[in-house]
Amino acid sequence: MEFNFTGSARRERHINLGGTREASAAQLADQARKLRLERQAQKQRTSAATKIQATFRAHQRSLEFRRRWADELAKGTWDWNFGKDWEHRSRLLVFSWPSSTYSSLHANELAIWAQHLPSKNQLARNEALISLVVKMMLTLLIRFSTDLGSLGAIYIDTLLQLISSSNTVELQKHFAEKMISWDLFAALHEYMSSLPLKRSSEASVCLTLSLRPLAIFQGPTEAIAESEHDTDAPLRARALRGLVGRMFTIPTLFPRLLASSITEFVAQTPFEEVSKHILGLGSYVDVTTRDDALPSNPVHSPHLLANYLALNSQRVPHLTAKALTVYLEVLTLLQNILSVNNLVKLENEYKQKHIPSSENTMEVDSDDQDALQQRSDSSDHFEIESSFPAKPNLSLDSFDTTTSRYLRLLVSDANIHALLLQSTRFASQTRAAFCAYLVATLQAWPSSEGEHVLTTVLYGYDSAKRTPQAAHVPVVGAVVRELWRGYIRSSQLARRVGNASFAARNFETRKALTDISLADQWPMLIVLIQLYGRALLTMGDDEFFPTDRLQTNGKNPLTLDEVVTLSGLLRNLAFILYWQQDLLANDTQPAFVPGTVVPLATLRDSATRLLQQIHTRDARRKFTPANHWHMLSQEDVSSFIQSVVVEEREMTGAQDSEDLQTARTRHPSLSSRTLAFIGPRLNILHHIPFVVPFEVRVEIFRQFIRSDIERLHISRDLFAFTKRHRATVRRESIAEDGMAQLNGLGARLKEPVEIVFIDQFGQPEAGIDGGGVFKEFLTSLVRQVFDTDRGLWRANEHQELYPNPHSYARQPEQLEWYTFLGRILGKALYEGILVDVKLASFFLGKWLGQQSYLDDVASLQSLDADLYRGLIQLKNYPGDVENDFALNFTVTDEEFGVTHTTELIPNGADIPVTRDNRLSYIYHVSRYRLSRQIEPQCRAFLHGLSELIEPRWLRVLSREELRVLISGTEAPIDLQDLRAHTVYGGYHEKDMAVTYFWEALEKLDPDSRKAFLRFVTSSPNPPLLGFAELNPQFAIRHAGDDVSRLPTASTCVNLLKLPAYTSTQQCLEKLRYAIHSDAGFDLS
Repeated sequence: MEFNFTGSARRERHINLGGTREASAAQLADQARKLRLERQAQKQRTSAATKIQATFRAHQRSLEFRRRWADELAKGTWDWNFGKDWEHRSRLLVFSWPSSTYSSLHANELAIWAQHLPSKNQLARNEALISLVVKMMLTLLIRFSTDLGSLGAIYIDTLLQLISSSNTVELQKHFAEKMISWDLFAALHEYMSSLPLKRSSEASVCLTLSLRPLAIFQGPTEAIAESEHDTDAPLRARALRGLVGRMFTIPTLFPRLLASSITEFVAQTPFEEVSKHILGLGSYVDVTTRDDALPSNPVHSPHLLANYLALNSQRVPHLTAKALTVYLEVLTLLQNILSVNNLVKLENEYKQKHIPSSENTMEVDSDDQDALQQRSDSSDHFEIESSFPAKPNLSLDSFDTTTSRYLRLLVSDANIHALLLQSTRFASQTRAAFCAYLVATLQAWPSSEGEHVLTTVLYGYDSAKRTPQAAHVPVVGAVVRELWRGYIRSSQLARRVGNASFAARNFETRKALTDISLADQWPMLIVLIQLYGRALLTMGDDEFFPTDRLQTNGKNPLTLDEVVTLSGLLRNLAFILYWQQDLLANDTQPAFVPGTVVPLATLRDSATRLLQQIHTRDARRKFTPANHWHMLSQEDVSSFIQSVVVEEREMTGAQDSEDLQTARTRHPSLSSRTLAFIGPRLNILHHIPFVVPFEVRVEIFRQFIRSDIERLHISRDLFAFTKRHRATVRRESIAEDGMAQLNGLGARLKEPVEIVFIDQFGQPEAGIDGGGVFKEFLTSLVRQVFDTDRGLWRANEHQELYPNPHSYARQPEQLEWYTFLGRILGKALYEGILVDVKLASFFLGKWLGQQSYLDDVASLQSLDADLYRGLIQLKNYPGDVENDFALNFTVTDEEFGVTHTTELIPNGADIPVTRDNRLSYIYHVSRYRLSRQIEPQCRAFLHGLSELIEPRWLRVLSREELRVLISGTEAPIDLQDLRAHTVYGGYHEKDMAVTYFWEALEKLDPDSRKAFLRFVTSSPNPPLLGFAELNPQFAIRHAGDDVSRLPTASTCVNLLKLPAYTSTQQCLEKLRYAIHSDAGFDLS
């Protein structure tokens, strides 16, 4: 209540004379905080300045004392025999210079001290002081190894003296522990690397010093030290880590050592512990990606592998089973990590960067080998190849040629033989490790070196089980037989992958491909695939097929039943890797065979090659059960065909647009999932088509052609408004006129072609070509141009044709004929017209893209049987090949009486064929005869063929199946099938004349029946899927009642004009006369 009422109703104004408040409470608090922080910072600056000043004064004081001590050390006269003087000088030496200022100028003072070591008692009293001097020595060795010169040797001698056996055990352990902690092995590595590349006592003393800690810290130990500074590891493990990581990674280690030191090093190095330590370090590495969980892991150094080989390769004949296994495991690990392919590339880089001189170029001389052999009775000599092609891979430190020379011991004959023989002695314990080593070698080295290794193992020497007289006779395929029967056939891997149950085989195979528990079994299967595939390359069919299915013939290491079982395993393996392509890669990384660095894609390719080789033999001479190769159920067939045709359309569309992605956007109905589903099917058809039934593949081939016709909008309707190519051909010049008028069409030959024949009087023959006249033209043309008298073709002893290797056939005009003939046979396949021409098997293989011939020697049999038999004799000859055969690496050809000599390899005329290189000679001869000699002719022919038939369409077939597609099956003619698919004109199927005709056909022998089929269809062979596919169907027309007339035929429409004969015998006689004299050929 207001008590001071003044009589006014207006509120009284209040005026604050203190002014308005400019800062809020928050602002005031912020200002206080800033002031507090500023006071705190000022306090810290003051404290820091005090510390800096104190530190600077201390540093200045320290420098003053150090200078005074250094002057005293330099000017003083010392009595080294007086203990106090020695101790005082030692302190001056240690404290005169900080370690950061060490330079080569201080080395002399340290060397003077090192030359006056006191007695054991004084060492014991001053071990802490001496340890500091030791640290100084090691620091100088690491930093200035290249500048120390002879002073470095004094340091090494001093360090060795400190931990020599002349001192007490306690002193040895104390100094050894300090040296290991202060990088003894790093110092030795730097110093030895700085020495000139020649043998020296200094390097030998370094090696002796590196072994002393192992003698001081007794073992053995199973522990693994991650580094020399790993205090959690035992000192012996740290010493092993230093030896492996530092000494074994010195480039050209052994050529630097005296021979006596090498012998000492070999004797004193704990082989098993070193090997296990390397394996322990390798456990930190993922060999498939080379990711390493351990920094500075020495297993990545090629010098480690080279020095390990140099140290231990001569031990092999004396290794126990356990030691051999460990040795093989180390070599496998290091090759997997390094990928030796890259080492040659790095060697070449090294040579480019370094100018060769007597000082930096070294050879492995006999002293190394002699010293390494002092602990081995083996007289094996290592033959080292000079060069091999490089493949890009890792980026490792460059290395010298001596390291490369040691690395090539891995693929040398002597090393492979020694490992094979020793592994044979302990086969049950070491075969898995030996196979893993072979797999790593094949994967790491270039294919040329891999082939050499395979040949060495395949034709290895099993002297442990043979008489001295037979010690040098090759045992062909003994390892193949042993691997299959002793390890693979009954293994869990074979049981799972070779599962015969159709429902379970894909599931079990997929599981086996990712099961790490099978890691020790996969390498043996991989080696078997490689070895047996290599054996089949030079194995003829007469060697492959034994007289008894259950026995071998001495050339084929497996029986036929074993081959069937092996092929079933490979079939399942290859099929699942094509069918389920997601197995081949995981995210962005390829997937690998368990326990190896072999990509699954590489395994698939290897299995596919061997599978193709076995199937090729089976196609020539059946030995597998019915349906052995098939992998599709009846339910899958229809969807398989549809999917393959869709994928083919996609590929064709992509080729037309030159952009697969664009092609797929034009087909939005095909999702990526659908494309992933159908893609593997086309891969299966291209690589292992025989797993799909032949009838299905023929239907797929025809579907490809139908799709192509639809894509090109080609109509075969006679009355359709479609462009038709017209050719006028004289009957007496069918080949020349056909070539002149049709060859220029190229791929347009797919379109309808209308033929008009000109008779002998120059008049066009009556009639309209509805397809039959063209068929007659095609048949007549093939008969003329495939005649060997024209000079384009040559026939083997089975009258199978292949391009003439004569130089005449390589002339441009003749090559154009080959192109035309390729188009003509392509047109016959495109139209489904059978032609009467039989081509050699090896030539058909070229149609399928088999340029690397799966079985060269067996293919050679289809070209020149005499040459084939001669090469087989050479391969199996037990005597003196060089003198008895007197061959060299050349071939001779004679043309028009003139002999030409061709070298198979560079300087082949100067290289004799010997026992060791005869397989190479056989291979080169086969390649020359099958490929090089007729390459231009084949290239021209296949160019013309591919214009009408896509090469990938043909790859769904084998050679023998392709022959059937071209000229029909050679199976006996099924008269019941022919009769069931016959149409009649003017006759009824129950007329007597028709009955007499079929009875007469029944009485014809098989050859006469084929002659009859040629008489009416122009081809002696029936269609591959029966007469239901003959187009047009076989027809019989009434030709009147005059029984004196012969039956005639119109081959263009598969028509037989049959008079109404009155008896079976009469019909039989007329048929025989007509078909064997061609008297019935008539187009009326």
